[in-house]
Amino acid sequence: MRRRERVMLLGGAGLVVAGVLAVALLTSQETGAPTDRPPELPSPPRVVATEVAPPRTAPVRPAAPRTPEATVVPPAPGDVPPEPEVEGAPPQPNDPIVEELPQTARWKLEKTEHVASLLGRDVTRLEGEKQEARARGDTVRVEQVEALLQRHRVRLEELREEARSLTEAARNEPPEP
Repeated sequence: MRRRERVMLLGGAGLVVAGVLAVALLTSQETGAPTDRPPELPSPPRVVATEVAPPRTAPVRPAAPRTPEATVVPPAPGDVPPEPEVEGAPPQPNDPIVEELPQTARWKLEKTEHVASLLGRDVTRLEGEKQEARARGDTVRVEQVEALLQRHRVRLEELREEARSLTEAARNEPPEP
């Protein structure tokens, strides 16, 4: 039972006791009973806390079809199964770390051109979206798309400039072995 409910219950019991006292005083004055001695009152009613809400239980969820906990992949030809772990086994050597390929001007040029092509596709898509929003009369969306287009166009121009400088650097680079 919550604190608030207990307070309300005790407050109600207090009102009942006050009412009984008031009735006893009024009846004693009307009947002419001596007032020098307080009237004997019956003991206050015993307040028993009752449970208002049913006990909480866990929500019942419908049983879902059980899915396997791991995906089992059949071994491919040439796969070597792992050896079972053994206590006290010697440490296994790690494979050597392959050196990162140098980021040459040719490599950077390829990446820059790829990013520029993706950004160019995005600009084309946004221009179409802007036309659709304009046709619908959605001025808020037109403004949002226009802001995105401005940012994309600025970045696209920066990428094209970077690609031009990388093209010059890639020409002056020695051929890859």
